[in-house]
Parts: sequence; C-alpha cells; structure tokens
Amino acid sequence: MIVREDRPPVAVDETTRWVFPDEPWLLAWSAPDERAEERLRRRIGDQLRDEHPWTLAEIARQLEEHHDPDHPLRGACVLGGGVPAGRGLERAPHRVDQRAPRQVALMFGGHGSQHPMMAAQLYGTEPVFTHAMGELFGPLGADGQRLRADWLAGHPVDAAERGQPLLLALGYALGRTLQSWGVRPTALLGHSIGEVAAATMAGVLSMSDAAALMATRTASYRYAMPGGLLAVASSTEELAPFLSGDVCVGVVNGPRQTMLAGPEAELRDVADRLRSAGRTCLPARIPLPFHSPVLQPLAAVSEAALAKVELRPPDIDIYSTITARRLTHREAVDPGFLAAQVWRPVLFAPALDALLADQDVLLVEAGPARALTALARRHPAVEAGRSAVVAMLPGSAGRRGADRAAVLETAATLWLEGHQPHWPAVQHRVRTASPRRRVDSTPRWSNGPAPRVGDISQVPE
Repeated sequence: MIVREDRPPVAVDETTRWVFPDEPWLLAWSAPDERAEERLRRRIGDQLRDEHPWTLAEIARQLEEHHDPDHPLRGACVLGGGVPAGRGLERAPHRVDQRAPRQVALMFGGHGSQHPMMAAQLYGTEPVFTHAMGELFGPLGADGQRLRADWLAGHPVDAAERGQPLLLALGYALGRTLQSWGVRPTALLGHSIGEVAAATMAGVLSMSDAAALMATRTASYRYAMPGGLLAVASSTEELAPFLSGDVCVGVVNGPRQTMLAGPEAELRDVADRLRSAGRTCLPARIPLPFHSPVLQPLAAVSEAALAKVELRPPDIDIYSTITARRLTHREAVDPGFLAAQVWRPVLFAPALDALLADQDVLLVEAGPARALTALARRHPAVEAGRSAVVAMLPGSAGRRGADRAAVLETAATLWLEGHQPHWPAVQHRVRTASPRRRVDSTPRWSNGPAPRVGDISQVPE
C-alpha cells in the first residue's frame, strides 16, 4: 500500500475499524521532501497508535492511488504479528533515491538448509506461491500428495528424497512470487540442488520436467554409497594435506568455509585427523556423499532422464556453481551438464564473486534458513555497500505470520531500493470492503476463505 503526503488524511469512521492482531501487513509511502515525510510518518503513527489500529478506511484509501514513485523519499515498515504499531513505524527507514535501483539476483539454497514447516505458512494463502508449488506436487502424483501432506504436517525433511524436491519447489515458487510483483531478476545463482531451481526458473526445463528429474534422481539414491559432507573452517589450500582416498572438496562457500565430501568411513577418518590438528569441523545434515566423484554413476540416471525432455537456453543469466561463471547456452542444453551437478563440487563463493564482479545487485535469497544470506553478507561487495542482500523467508519456522512478514520485508526492501512493485499483487491478502460495513479479518482465497496451514483439502491441485 502506498500513502502519498500531499493528500489529506482520511477521517476515521468508528464503523470502519478492522484489526489484524496476528497477520503482518506492509505500509509503504513516499514524500517530496524530509519535512513532508516526517509529517506523514507522524500522522500515520498517530492513526496506528489510536485505540483501534489498522483502520479499514485508511487501508482502503491507501490502496487506491495515493502514491508517487517519483518522490525522492520513501519509507516502509512491516506491522502486525504482535509488534506495536508505533514502534514498527519508528524503525522504518527512509532514503533519498538518487539513482536507478540495483537489479535483483535470486539465490536458491541447497540441501542442508531444509527444515520442517519451511514456508508452510505461505501455502494456501499466497496464490502464486501455492500454484507454483502445485507444479511440483501435481506431476509427482500420489508421491507428490504425500510429500505435500508431510511438509504441511511438519514432518522431518532431512532425507534427500524429501528435502531436495521441496527445496527445488520452494525456490521456484518464491521466485515466481517475486516475478508476480513485476520484478524481473537479472541473474540467478543456485547452491547444490538450487542449480536445478535456477535452471527451472530460467526456463531451461519446465517444472513438470524438473519434477520428473527429481523423481528419477532421488530414486537412484538407494544405490548410493553411504557417506556425507563435513563443514570445515579452513581454506581449500589448508585442507589439501588432509585429503585421502575418495574424500574431496565438495563445497566452497567462502575463503575459509569449505565442505569435504566422501564415503562414510573415510570422511570420519579425515574428521578425526582434522580435529587432532586443531581444525574446527562439523558433519552436515546431509546423508549422502553429494558433490563427490563416488556419486558419478548416479549422474547417468539423471542424464538419461534429461535426454528425454526439451532443454532450452536460459532466459535469465545463471551464474553456475558448477563452473563458477555464467552458464553458456551450450551447457544449458547439454543433459550431461546438469546431471553432473550431483557429483561435481559446488563453487558457490567463486560463482558469487563472478556475479558481483559483473554487476552490483540486490541479492534475494529465495529459500529457507538464510544460509546464503549469511554467506553473501561477508562478501566484500556487500560489506562495501555496492551490493545488498535480503531473505524472503525467516531463518527457521517461527511464530504465526513469520513467513508472510519475511516476504513483505522483501517487498519493502525492493520499494526502498527504488523498484516499483505491483502493490495489488504484494498486498493481495488484504481485502478492502465498503466503509459502511464491518467485515471479518479472514484472508480470502479465490474461491472462499483461505485454508488453514496444514489443511490441504481446499487448495487447488
């Protein structure tokens, strides 16, 4: 919603009160100068701190035509969910937009970032997100419906057969949500299984084809050698003397953030030697030796599946974590390239270096746990302020409304950055009503009240 300073305040009618005690909502505004912005902020605060906050009349008025994207000052805050309205408003930033906004680059997380109930609060209440998740569940048939039910019930998702398809779908669904706001990403970057999410988002393969790939790929895991990954606070050069047998560098997340991959017994031996040498290491919540050559035979299964579908050049630049550079059209249409993702090392840090060397961007993590956000914040380009980062989901499953609040914070960040989101798409859960009648605060689905979290009976397939 946008409020413009140069419009008169709305008179508050006692019959038009509408309170949202739990659900977060976004208030955004613009003003021509600092004095006008201060007056506007104070006036909004006075109304929000009134005995009955969040008046329906004010919301309805703000949602109409009271904004000006050309005004140099902008502000935004996410309110609700138990946050006092006045305090939320006081925390809201404002800035002068004197330059073109940085373009958006989406980051998709990999296996290890999953957790129970991740983004489940958005399902059934965010139409674009829900529809996009259905693009995975539908093609998987009965397995897809079981996966959906387990996810919404809060069952564990650490197993690769459960967590990886969900991470793929979540990244894709969050990316589609952002696109529905009228924001087109300029680049994509995927960590581990996030590489498949990036390829799907860029149109290299359809979601139905990606779902079929995941079904084939995860079914092959039963034949994989037992193993895992080990996170070590050391550089790849420092770890070279400790590598032995089939243990190798599996993931490069930062200058001193490395993950080793390999068979179970050999990886345990390396971990013991690292600890004896005073190195800090921690096993990852990943049950197989992904990104290790011992899984190379499984790539043939995925390659055969990909050879049966149409692969297309990406319509959004992908900075591949397989090669640490921009994906070429030839690589995109090669079934063997994406299939090799299961055993090739994840070069996240070098790929991020390549992206941020090419352009200054607003990095948006489209996935759970905020692991990539934490890594990106340590990048010199972000620390220097040339680029920035925001996460579309909270770090873990939290209070009611936490998922929605994180999504709205992303929209607020885009607005403050200088983008012009399509506000009806952002604020679609707030339904205005006639100022002459009182309505309930139940969010509305296209065909009735939105299903509760975990209630899948009313959600379109």
